Amino acid sequence: MALSYSEYLHVSHEALLAKGVFDGSLDEDSLLHVDPLLLKKCSMAEFEGAYDEFIDYFNRFIDLVPLVKVHKMSDRAYRAIYNNFVFNERANTGLGYSLHGTHGRGISGTLSIQLSESAIEIINAGFKNPKIFALLPLFEDKIGADRISDMAIAILIRRFALYTQRVSKELGLNVKGFRYKGEQLGLPAYAERPIIFVPMSILNDLPRALDYDDIGRVCDYNESLKQRLAELIGLNWQEYQSFHKPQIKEALFGNPAYLNEILARYSKLEAVSYDFNADTKDKYLHFRLNDLVSNRPLDLLQFLQQDNPQSVYQVTLAILDQFKKLVEDNYMWRIFSRKGRNPDETDWQYYLLTIADTYIKAAKVDIDVNRESNPGVGALDFKFSRGAKGKTVVEIKRSGNQDLLHGYVTQLPTYMRAEAAEYGLFMIIREDEKYDAAIQNVFERKAQMEKEGALNLPEILVVDACPKASASKS
Repeated sequence: MALSYSEYLHVSHEALLAKGVFDGSLDEDSLLHVDPLLLKKCSMAEFEGAYDEFIDYFNRFIDLVPLVKVHKMSDRAYRAIYNNFVFNERANTGLGYSLHGTHGRGISGTLSIQLSESAIEIINAGFKNPKIFALLPLFEDKIGADRISDMAIAILIRRFALYTQRVSKELGLNVKGFRYKGEQLGLPAYAERPIIFVPMSILNDLPRALDYDDIGRVCDYNESLKQRLAELIGLNWQEYQSFHKPQIKEALFGNPAYLNEILARYSKLEAVSYDFNADTKDKYLHFRLNDLVSNRPLDLLQFLQQDNPQSVYQVTLAILDQFKKLVEDNYMWRIFSRKGRNPDETDWQYYLLTIADTYIKAAKVDIDVNRESNPGVGALDFKFSRGAKGKTVVEIKRSGNQDLLHGYVTQLPTYMRAEAAEYGLFMIIREDEKYDAAIQNVFERKAQMEKEGALNLPEILVVDACPKASASKS
């Protein structure tokens, strides 16, 4: 499981929330980004005037571009433009769009050259409003909201560091000395690098996307600008979406009136920060689940008295049974289905992993839980193990999955063989009564296989996640 700031710093999640600090992760990116427009109304003292400072940063290119003689690093003005377009993503902010871990991309190399060339083109074309650089996700390849966020943090890093120092002092956190522009600041550290706090009020969310262009296309906060740009160019929305960014750029810079209107609209935009109370993207779900678990303890040590392979299975079964009770009897389904959400199987895997990890840590049992390992036959959901022996694999399927029966009859037994697992458990998430016949079909096939002499068949657990009426209404 990802390690949160609050866990690592030994401070409560509520304490960070009270300070307005995003309780991010040191091991995973959050798919959140700093939205420059939100800096306008940030109430933190350290960020007063931050938006103007961010925009003003790009004024330097207006003076540098006329001095460029050749587009090579040997040219001092060109090199200065390039250097000002190098932004290394700051580690330990918990932001960004890395799919695995927190190894952010930042901006450097060929992308910095691309941006340098674009800046020269923009300014030589007569456009000298620095706000145009906040619109890069509209027309610049490989630039999305996440990279604008990287720019904002890099440009305003001293403000973020001062904010982090103040909050750390108020919370009594352990800090180390780091220098920012000649100034020594006390900041918490992880892996010898500073942890940088980010106010929740300036964060927006990044939906999942497949590549850089998707990020710029679907998750940039300027969706209304794109709609208007499509109208100006004379395209319907579907036609506009098929346009590549170089085509959009050509349309914008080929008609100054288009660009000036888009800039005027940008200046009037009111950004809305991510709603951490509704938390529709589950940024703080694990904290809510941890609270739920802490109030419902589970004694796992009782199953580890004997050193035999079955003990891991018994621990796994106890956790799955508890998960079932939490969902069905303690209204955990409400957390998962709020605002009409319909969790997919990846969501359910995450929910179970959080619950399992919390119980195992609380009980201090030496059992490992690995999610989606790949034994060469595809990705299984979970493997619970204790050394080389006692492996139990778990497969989760929603009742509406068309491969429900195949998952039980073929997939899970294949995973068991590939992992040399002694036991398997098949969890079905009942999401609607219309799929009950499919669930019954799995039980009937299991009974038939038992009659035919099959041994060691995986157990089936059904978790009823259908929305239910409250007790007062039933």
